[in-house]
Amino acid sequence: MNNTITLPPLVQYLTAQSDKLPPIQAQMVEYVIAGNGVFKRGKRVGLEVMIPIAECPIGGLAPIQPYLHLDYPKVPEQLFTEMLVRSQEAYPNEILFYLYGLNGQWQLDIPAQTATPTSVQPVLGASYHNTLIEVHSHPTLSADFSSTDDADETGFRIFGVLGTLFSQPTFRLRVGLYGDFWHIPAHWIFQMPQLILDRTTEKQ
Repeated sequence: MNNTITLPPLVQYLTAQSDKLPPIQAQMVEYVIAGNGVFKRGKRVGLEVMIPIAECPIGGLAPIQPYLHLDYPKVPEQLFTEMLVRSQEAYPNEILFYLYGLNGQWQLDIPAQTATPTSVQPVLGASYHNTLIEVHSHPTLSADFSSTDDADETGFRIFGVLGTLFSQPTFRLRVGLYGDFWHIPAHWIFQMPQLILDRTTEKQ
């Protein structure tokens, strides 16, 4: 008797013959070559995304659209406000927040971390692996992802940066899928307080 278990591939490559794609099979990511470019998609508990990584016309294939499916309601405004207040209290240092789902509700965690005015690093714990959204602050700088952020944010989750905390608070949001990013409007994920300026919709 052959008891060998065949696991799905880590990475898979598809061509879009139509705009109806099959369910994700790869354990990590799938690259989709479509009529309007190359896309990258992945799925984890609570989150499925397909992000654009190269825009170009490819003859004979169907065009497709990026998407984000999150199995939770929007993060409540009160949790966003709490992140802003905690960020202001942490000044002059940066601060890191984790958001994860539990019983259909969002939970906010401030993990053990080492912080300075220009950096913050977590001490990895149990909540890290369940985290769907990771937000950190730039106390006096605008909400822009730095090259250090690009190097650090190599996993699969939603990443946010909260900036200019004491003048006009700003926010920027993106999905990270193992080294590639797709900037998305913050209101897709959060109930946004009116005083926060969403910079995600600005030209990248």
